Amino acid sequence: MLDVHEIVRHSPVGIAVIDREGRYRSVNPAYAAMYGYDPTDMVGLSFTVVFVESERRAFLERHRAFLDGDPATLRGEYDVRRRDGSRLTIIAESIRIADEAGEPCRLVYVTDVTELKRTQEALRQRDAALQDIADSMPATMFRMVTGEDGSRRTTYVSPNVVRWFGINPEAVMGRQRPLAQAVLPEDLPAFEASLREAIAARVRWAHDCRVSTHDGRILWVHAEADPKVGDGQEEVVWTGMLTDITDRVRMEAELRDSEAVFRSLFETVPQGVVYQLPGGEISAANPAAQRILGLTLDQLQGRTSVDPRWKARREDGSPFPGEEHPSMVALRTGQPVRDVVMSVSRPDDTEVWILVNAVPQFRDGRLSRVYASFEDITERRRLEQELRQQAATDFLTGVANRRSFMARLGDEFERVRRHPQVNSCLLTLDLDHFKRVNDTHGHAVGDSVLCHVVAVLHQHSRRIDVLGRTGGEEFALLLPDTGEGEALALAERLRQAVQASPVDRQGTAIAMTVSIGASRIAADDANAGLALWRADEALYRAKRQGRNAVQSQWPAQGLEPAAGPGDLRA
Repeated sequence: MLDVHEIVRHSPVGIAVIDREGRYRSVNPAYAAMYGYDPTDMVGLSFTVVFVESERRAFLERHRAFLDGDPATLRGEYDVRRRDGSRLTIIAESIRIADEAGEPCRLVYVTDVTELKRTQEALRQRDAALQDIADSMPATMFRMVTGEDGSRRTTYVSPNVVRWFGINPEAVMGRQRPLAQAVLPEDLPAFEASLREAIAARVRWAHDCRVSTHDGRILWVHAEADPKVGDGQEEVVWTGMLTDITDRVRMEAELRDSEAVFRSLFETVPQGVVYQLPGGEISAANPAAQRILGLTLDQLQGRTSVDPRWKARREDGSPFPGEEHPSMVALRTGQPVRDVVMSVSRPDDTEVWILVNAVPQFRDGRLSRVYASFEDITERRRLEQELRQQAATDFLTGVANRRSFMARLGDEFERVRRHPQVNSCLLTLDLDHFKRVNDTHGHAVGDSVLCHVVAVLHQHSRRIDVLGRTGGEEFALLLPDTGEGEALALAERLRQAVQASPVDRQGTAIAMTVSIGASRIAADDANAGLALWRADEALYRAKRQGRNAVQSQWPAQGLEPAAGPGDLRA
């Protein structure tokens, strides 16, 4: 006769016997521990104590209907509560049995799948491509007796065995190796070896293997059983359970594959990738990050974005505070930060420019770390700077071209308008009789003369002064923070320096002179072109008066261009 209470006491899964009134007749230690009780505390309690109060009446009615022969099954997944109120997710299976008096009772066994549910949720968050986890995990209880001669026979199996093997429980009773007959041939040797070892040592048996179901499916099964050895008995009774772990195995394999793909990308992408903890400390860095930053993984780990050794700078050359680093902003705000350009210093003091993106990552609703990726744009930035310089520079002399000079003049004009007390002046220069040089010596010599004159002008001007080539042999010199007297004095020095510096061409001295016009940028000018017009007017007057001279035209003299303000030499 089936000894139900013996199974209940020694099963490794939670099992309870419940009478018609819904009260526990007996619970095994595994069942009581699952709900946070002692076994003796649960006996006599209503089984509905594990459900929220609003559901208790409905579950009690279903329980009684089940005992009255209602074909509706009570098997399924349920959210229940432990004694301390914490939540638990279980899968339950019930069968009808009779007590000693012949009264119907329900034998229920439960499996705690709370951790499985947490694993499923973590996998869904990590990899959206993973499919939804099955709502429950099927399980079959069994009882096996082994003898000293190595024999084993099945004495009990729960009804749901039909779902796996397509046979009734009664057909399994007494069989020598019913599970082994379903194990795949390639898994059978390991299965038999693990079981023989457990039987020989009389210790708990646990093994994972693949089985073939009656409808051709291949399932992964976790088999486990605990032995009970009675005094003076040669036979050992094993009570255990078969659990379908196919979904878990699949998920673990997919997770391993996902992690392998991620690791491959992490190790091989050309972009630098670092992970930073909530405090900003770098915890991981891929090889590209180590190469770009010139630091080993050991040197990077523990460093933060506020470390002064980075010597970070913005595009305009100003310091880039560590607190404003994209990673620190993402950690502080919980929002991604994208496409930030900055430079950092390597240990050898070389500077590298990087384009940084930072994305915060959350776990269980809490910010756990930030994922920062960056691209080395040093070469791209260098090329961009070269292109900008080429676009703003005269290709022959290396000074500012006309467009660039006019832009600088416009900036200085706006500065004077904002600060009328500032004095800024402007010189325009034209090489005298330069056409003769080209006609007599050729354009190559003419180019050499232009470069020579530029060198002389640079030698006698300041670093803050802006020299530009505004025409073929015409130049302009912007003099920030310079008064009228200073501008005239500098113009005279430049005139004398050019006159005193002939160009040596294969033993022949080519003398050059320059005519110069001077003016001041006035805050009440209509535009920056008025100052240039006045300087040009002074320059033309110097040429009319014999060249190699300096003339000035100041705003107070009141002359204005007949055609209106602007650059009249355009």
